[in-house]
Amino acid sequence: MNPVPLVSIVIPAFNPRFFKKALVSALNQSYGNLEIIVCDDSCGDEIEGIVESLEGSPTVSLRYVRNPQHLGFVGNLQAGLGEARGEFIKFLCDDDQLFPASIERQAQVFIEHADVNLVLAQRLFWDADDIQLPPRLENSPLAPTDGLFKGEDLLSIFETFPLNFLGGFSSALLRRLDVLEFLPALTQSGHGFAAMLDFALYICLLRRGNMVSLNLILSVERLYPGRLSRQQPMRDAAATEMQWLVQMLEARSGEPAPAKGWVRYVPLKQAGDLSRDWEELALNRMLGSKQSTLSWKVGVASESFAELYAQWLVCRTLSEPQRKLLPDTLAAWPQQPKIVAVVIDEQASSAGLDVTLESLAGQLYPPEQVLVLSSARTEASLDERVFSLPLQDNWQQQLNELLPQLEGAHWFYLLRAGDRLVEPALLVLAERIAMSPGALCVYSDEGALREGESAEPVFKPDFNLDLLRSYPYVGRNLAFQRQRFLELGGFNPLYGELGVHDLLWRLIENDGTQAIEHIAEIMLESPFALSQWLSLPEVVEQNPLVLAAHLQRMGIAHEVRPGSLPLLNRVDYLHARRPLVSIIISSKDQLAVLQRCVESLLEKTAYSEYELLIVDNASDGAEARAWLASMAQLGSDRLRVLDYPLEANVAAIRNFAAQQARGEYLLMLSPYAVITNADWLDALLNHAQRPEVGVVGAKLFNPDGCVVHAGLILGLQGPAGVPFFGEPLHAAGYMQRLQVAHDLSAVDGDCLMVRKQVFDAVGGLDEVSFAQTFSAVDLCLRVRQKDYLVVWTPHAQLALGARPVAAGDVTIEERRAKEQEKFYLRWLPIIAKDPAYNPNLALNNSSFSLEPGLNTGWNPFSNRQLPNVLALPINASAIGHYRVTQPLIELQAAGRAVGRISYDMPSIVEVERQSPDVIILQGRYSEGPISEIISLKTYSRALRIFELDDYVISVPHKNSHIRNMPGGADMERLVRRGIGLCDRVVVSTQPLANALSDMHHDIRVVPNMLAPDLWAGLSSQRRTSKKPRVGWGGGTSHSGDLEIIAEVVRELANEVDWVFFGMCPEALRPYLHEFHGVIDMRVYPAKLASLNLDLALAPLEFHIFNDCKSNLRLLEYGACGYPVVCTDTAAYRGYLPCTRVIGNSTEEWLQAIRMHLADPDASYRMGDELRETVLRDYMLRGDNLRYWENGWLAD
Repeated sequence: MNPVPLVSIVIPAFNPRFFKKALVSALNQSYGNLEIIVCDDSCGDEIEGIVESLEGSPTVSLRYVRNPQHLGFVGNLQAGLGEARGEFIKFLCDDDQLFPASIERQAQVFIEHADVNLVLAQRLFWDADDIQLPPRLENSPLAPTDGLFKGEDLLSIFETFPLNFLGGFSSALLRRLDVLEFLPALTQSGHGFAAMLDFALYICLLRRGNMVSLNLILSVERLYPGRLSRQQPMRDAAATEMQWLVQMLEARSGEPAPAKGWVRYVPLKQAGDLSRDWEELALNRMLGSKQSTLSWKVGVASESFAELYAQWLVCRTLSEPQRKLLPDTLAAWPQQPKIVAVVIDEQASSAGLDVTLESLAGQLYPPEQVLVLSSARTEASLDERVFSLPLQDNWQQQLNELLPQLEGAHWFYLLRAGDRLVEPALLVLAERIAMSPGALCVYSDEGALREGESAEPVFKPDFNLDLLRSYPYVGRNLAFQRQRFLELGGFNPLYGELGVHDLLWRLIENDGTQAIEHIAEIMLESPFALSQWLSLPEVVEQNPLVLAAHLQRMGIAHEVRPGSLPLLNRVDYLHARRPLVSIIISSKDQLAVLQRCVESLLEKTAYSEYELLIVDNASDGAEARAWLASMAQLGSDRLRVLDYPLEANVAAIRNFAAQQARGEYLLMLSPYAVITNADWLDALLNHAQRPEVGVVGAKLFNPDGCVVHAGLILGLQGPAGVPFFGEPLHAAGYMQRLQVAHDLSAVDGDCLMVRKQVFDAVGGLDEVSFAQTFSAVDLCLRVRQKDYLVVWTPHAQLALGARPVAAGDVTIEERRAKEQEKFYLRWLPIIAKDPAYNPNLALNNSSFSLEPGLNTGWNPFSNRQLPNVLALPINASAIGHYRVTQPLIELQAAGRAVGRISYDMPSIVEVERQSPDVIILQGRYSEGPISEIISLKTYSRALRIFELDDYVISVPHKNSHIRNMPGGADMERLVRRGIGLCDRVVVSTQPLANALSDMHHDIRVVPNMLAPDLWAGLSSQRRTSKKPRVGWGGGTSHSGDLEIIAEVVRELANEVDWVFFGMCPEALRPYLHEFHGVIDMRVYPAKLASLNLDLALAPLEFHIFNDCKSNLRLLEYGACGYPVVCTDTAAYRGYLPCTRVIGNSTEEWLQAIRMHLADPDASYRMGDELRETVLRDYMLRGDNLRYWENGWLAD
């Protein structure tokens, strides 16, 4: 067997701040032949000390080199290269980190593909606190799958898109000999690269060979102000070096790309074929579209969580349309609750009190009254709605006496001086109270204030009984219904700071957990943060006492003892009985694994009342059968071997064993489990014997001491995912959730205890729908439907050995996909809104991280009054803007709909979170997007609108967008299929509706309109130059249309100043006076008007594609006041005043243009008339919005 090539990881170290994390990540690589070289260019000895502390690995060569003098980044890089001996080399920046498989996966590409000399992989961006930042263009995948790209083609992309979207040194693997060849020339003293060295090296490598881009995330790049690339000298150098790179690219020669903006690539799985079948990818268009759509997302340029969070908060304010509609919103409520804000000022903080009162004065829903209890007061005072009183020694008792006197108030809200409410806080609170008649207490998410800046958001779960028994996670800012407060006798002053929470427990005891509402919004921020309040000695001291009083009132025998921190309660429920537990383990030929599991269980388990049922699922191995037979012959009551000879069906096997079980409790246990703690079974039974509990799960860890199971979060990275995966065993977890018992929606089946009576009542595991996957999750959800709790406890800890990686089996994958579909169909509403999680937290990234979301579309209300629209435009440029984005914006502004716009297809869970009434699907006529419609049809009840603006079945051959599009028959099949999956079709013109008429029974015409705020106030100047300014403006797909006037441009080059905007054929460039490239749609109207054209042209080829187009070009020109000459085609016929060229001949065009130039005043009058008509009839406002209501909304 040939050894794998040596790989050198070179760390050019300078900054010790994150160096240890970088080095540890290098040492943890799974690759088998590695050397690590640390070149220390720092001033101190901290880096050397870190290296010494980590030396001693028997498998990795670690060498430390101290530079004799400071070399700088480039010199340090060269020093490391000189020390390296590997065939491949990875430069790891000291700020960054590698994931364990990084070298292994990248090196394998080099080993298998000799023509590849650059291997890149995806990377995450983290801030200085290891918090993941939103993805951006620089770390976007280049293709749908891992791909091998033609190097020369990528260079042509860089010519027009000069941005390093490939990644930095840490994400690349290089061939060392290539680096030795190119690096000296690129780093010559005086005019060498530094800031853009990685990009310059990539360009050199791509001139010689190909590149592979892996879609796997294999590294982390840390963004923070101290990073070398963020320093001003490097920023200045980057600007200069980019100019050098542009010159390098312009001077290159070689094989041309298949077309401008296109690259050849092949999926990596097919790259080893003897004859590569290259695919073409419109990379330039994809990058441009990605860049424009990213601007709609929150935090895409943030370099810290603080920056990201601040931007996220800014987006969570009511929009202007929502503010205008607020009176109607309030009028639709069944009641408008009167809320009294109670502000406790114990510290006599005038500044803090001012902050709180100012935030209350700015509320969109004003409080009925503000009651201030302040230690700074000596007498009562009334200032409008603010009633201030001296604070007494026990404010809880003081409130007991005051609140009965506030007869007009319905609710009161507890605050402290310094708390800063967000503007809609009381509005959101009032709406939840109005819409939740059973609510008696409300808590919310909250944040901290650090030096006046927003920080430390806490996103809480919905009411969680066991989490609250662990510690008062709900916080101190609670709102209570005043009448119920009085009926229960108010606060118990004996509990001081937690007297409020004693009342909360009494509410639960008397009215049930459904009386406690959670608002998943940051309602307030405070310098006295939740973490600080929880650390108060009084809170720590009173927490177990308040809990004990609650349990005593409930008649529950118990012992409360400290958890892993003084604040945390650990409750031992003192159950009188020791029930029999049936432990079920199934196995097939996994002898060594099974033996280890059984032996550890028999040796370590302290609880004695159990039976062990081993289910043999038709083992084939003689040794396994012999061992199982010997176990069966023991004939003891404690251990039985059951034979299950049928096809492997995990759920059926466990159901079969459950039928044979004698125990009151069943424990499903993986054969890979290893018992390490004697009290594991006691810890599970501690909760399982509670009458309100149906299922209990455990904390499972791998041999490295990292968490592999800590319950499940619904919707996390699929139907259900493991939170805290890979965290250290003793980590606290978000909100201490790795250290305390709490309720979840589901736990994993590797260690799941369920009361047999409950198991039987829900019908056991669903072995028909979920034979291989999701059966345990489905069981948990059905148990919860019966109003039982699913509890996860960290105090039952087991090890879980690694399972062998199963070879890819198409049948298994197909079966899993079918089971996943059934699972979604059964449980999607609860998956989308897991009460144990929070809707502000991400589902597609690591657990308990903020989901940045979009910068528009926030809707805090729980009740729906208007149609909710999910708009999925094809892009953020013209077609997406005119047909989807702007119409929805205007419908929202007019109070006729609410919704959000997404340029990426949201997951089905994200769609369910929004629960739209209507989904607008634009331009879905290729296989991938059509399959997404199928998913929406399967899982969503929303009305599906197929939006189409062009007759894509027949596109002119000279249209650049036709490249790689399916032919006419295939395209017709795809369009027909996409349309057939939708409930309605919306098009822009009647000719297009006629052309598609046999594809759907409901096709509606909604003409293009212009957004008033972008187009209504434009002004252009006339006669601004010696020659008339004549021009054209539009998109990048009009090559054939512009060919019509090519001779016209040449003929009139000396008579007019030609001005083109958007695109221009290369052959016409010499004749232009001005050319303006593509720009963002939001500034396009103003730019078009600024061209100051005396005459605008709108040529179109005679073709069915153009006959089906709209008159949008005339509308744009008209809004600018330009007189227009256009082709006399169906798209441009009608009453809009302009000059139409009937035959499209050069002579006709010349004649029409010269007619306008001969009488400019008459021409300008035509432009004025066109503007008047457009502004009157084609603005997206007023009655014109009814077109879109009719097209999009339900009849």
